[in-house]
Amino acid sequence: MALQINGVTGTFDVPRVVGSYLFTSYERTMKFRVIVSEKVSQEKTVNVQSKFEAVWRLVEEKAKRKPCNEYFAKLARKKTLKEVLDEADIILHLLQPKPKFGPEVLPLANAAGRDIGLNPAFLNEEDNQAIACTLVHELAHIAGATTNPNAKDAHAAELALTSCKCTSFYDKDIVGINNRFQIKPSATSRVA
Repeated sequence: MALQINGVTGTFDVPRVVGSYLFTSYERTMKFRVIVSEKVSQEKTVNVQSKFEAVWRLVEEKAKRKPCNEYFAKLARKKTLKEVLDEADIILHLLQPKPKFGPEVLPLANAAGRDIGLNPAFLNEEDNQAIACTLVHELAHIAGATTNPNAKDAHAAELALTSCKCTSFYDKDIVGINNRFQIKPSATSRVA
């Protein structure tokens, strides 16, 4: 099926998630400040649809790779990555902290059914491969990889990266849900 972007390619219901953050919609064009140094910041504008369509093409390329599909087929739902992508739309949402919480509570990403929330810091990520590999991790959860950090196979979603041409983004310490993982900003900038 297709990638849908809440607020851009349509308006979609947002899943309710337990915790200190929520899924929200994107705007077609999003502006934010990037702090380059202590005294210098600049405004950055991102065309959300163009950005995520480029990222999704990378995910679709991974779904053509035999090792990636073989790994996904071993997860609980026994479906290849290609089958997961083909069975229904994936909807991207923007993650935002709930009132009284700050951005430090945001995970890098979160999957809830076929809905995936992404950290807003991804809008400043210049390496689309980093975003695509994060989506592969989340798609592994959709394919049946557990989110339980205490399960014996808690590392299954992250391990998908090693079979899906994402080895440089693989982190041996990520298990289940990691709500405090911080995205590494491009160069020395950060989103304000």
